[in-house]
Amino acid sequence: MYLSAKSQYACLAMLQLAGDYPSGELVQIRGIAERHGIPQRFLVQILLQLKRAGLVTSLRGAKGGYRLGRPPREISLAEVLDAIDGAEPPTLAAAKSPYNSTLIAWCDEMSTTQRERLAEITLATMLERAKGAGAPMWYI
Repeated sequence: MYLSAKSQYACLAMLQLAGDYPSGELVQIRGIAERHGIPQRFLVQILLQLKRAGLVTSLRGAKGGYRLGRPPREISLAEVLDAIDGAEPPTLAAAKSPYNSTLIAWCDEMSTTQRERLAEITLATMLERAKGAGAPMWYI
């Protein structure tokens, strides 16, 4: 599966907001950008798309920032990617062939399976996995 830089940045920003969700604090764009190496101007555009999709809320001003629109367990990876890239499945531009219908059916099946899996993965799930990845490994 290919993720554009924009999609990757959106996921990183959403994970940062999910990690900060329990505190109820607003997170400033500058902090997200610096922590994850995301160009700040690009992050502004990404967060606006996520806001339009209802995934984040914002407050303007000196004490302003962003936070998740819903708890991390209620936001799926599919929703984040749809907000950035759209929900349209990929289309095929193959030459005319008697095998096109088979190829299209296979691609549709793969797209459906991928979509279902992405819908199962929540921000909370991703945070749990990220926390586990940072744990020390002990060998005996």
